[in-house]
Amino acid sequence: MTDEPIPTSEELDEPLLRKPVVIDPALLAELAEVSGDPEQIIDTAIRQWLHRRATKEADRSRPLAMNPVVPPRGEWND
Repeated sequence: MTDEPIPTSEELDEPLLRKPVVIDPALLAELAEVSGDPEQIIDTAIRQWLHRRATKEADRSRPLAMNPVVPPRGEWND
């Protein structure tokens, strides 16, 4: 066994956080035409995408609704 410390989750994620994101220059040019701050548009879009993804996952875990109760004979159930 080695005496090396076990890395924390922050240390494991550190290389991912420092990895540069490459965005198509044509897309950045289009975003610059719409807004003076393309970073804000990208940030908002990613946040909305993550929020929708979390909502979809929550929808998958909700319980199924029960079937409606059948009314007694004589109403519409003849």
